Amino acid sequence: MNEANNQFLSQYIPFVDFLAEILGRNSEIVLHNLKDLDSSVIAIRNNHISNRQVGDPATDYVLRMVKQGLDTKKHFSTNYRDISNRNNQKIKSASLYLRKNSEIVGMICVNTDETLFNEIEKSVDALELLLGTYQDNRGKNNVSRETVSRSVEEMAQNIVMELSIQKGISINQFKQDDKYEAIQKLFDNGFFLLKGAVPEASVVLKISEPTVYRYLQNIKGS
Repeated sequence: MNEANNQFLSQYIPFVDFLAEILGRNSEIVLHNLKDLDSSVIAIRNNHISNRQVGDPATDYVLRMVKQGLDTKKHFSTNYRDISNRNNQKIKSASLYLRKNSEIVGMICVNTDETLFNEIEKSVDALELLLGTYQDNRGKNNVSRETVSRSVEEMAQNIVMELSIQKGISINQFKQDDKYEAIQKLFDNGFFLLKGAVPEASVVLKISEPTVYRYLQNIKGS
């Protein structure tokens, strides 16, 4: 009986391998034979989590389920936890019931060690506290950026440098169209509301002040 049941359940071993591969090392996958509780484990992957081996007995959870009677209407159970793990790991488990002629004869259990995830979550929570209100705006598309400049000259350089990076060329390589676009960008950023903006723009872009005024006149008239 047990041997026949083992043969039947063995067809699920590739599925055990599949789950172990996609879920990774933090998830232990166990195939149980519920007709042989003394040595119910017939396949196990990532067993470093519990240190169990093939041939080991069923867990107390499995034994309780069998003792209480398996709910034949259910196909699986999820989100139960191993609270007595000897390594103080935080394990979240789920089980898929395997049927033969409508009788539940086996289970595939997934036991995920959430210890690392919980530690990461704690670290993220601490980081969010440090970031304060910045965290509330993370991910929003309408977040405004602020570049701190200590002078008009530095502001001109910062704004034009940003355009230079976008284009993938140095400011010295700017052609006439690039310089016109730079004046447009400076204008859009409100740079020319500042005193001394035109002379600084002409220095950064290596164009004359009359050229800056001409570009500005075209931009304002467009």
